[in-house]
This record gives sequence, structure tokens and C-alpha cells, in this order.
Amino acid sequence: MSKVAVVYWSSTGNTEAMANAVADGIREKGGEAVLHTCEDFDGSKVAEYDAIAFGCPATVSYTHLRA
Repeated sequence: MSKVAVVYWSSTGNTEAMANAVADGIREKGGEAVLHTCEDFDGSKVAEYDAIAFGCPATVSYTHLRA
């Protein structure tokens, strides 16, 4: 079984919801998922995991195309 850290940052809760969905998918496939906010994860924890999934929000602005 793989142990996966799901590390995320979320300001509105949307990325947190996606991180939870990723963790649920890992668990459904028999893996062990551990959720971490970026504040509580650092390099000292990397060796504890077989894989690390990172999540952060993305904001896209197309205002420069409205000229």
C-alpha cells in the first residue's frame, strides 16, 4: 500500500474540497492518504511518504485580452 501526503493551500475552501476528493480516491484504491496544509508540511516529512500530491488554487485573468 502506498502512503500519500496530500498537501494543499486553500483560501476559500475550494482547493481543500479537491484535496479531500483526491484523498478519498487514494483510499478507495487501497492507499493511505494523509492531508496536510502547506503550513504543517515541510521537508522533514518527505521521507515518510511514497508520493506527495500538491494542490493550490489557480486564478486566471483574461482582462489583458479585452483591449
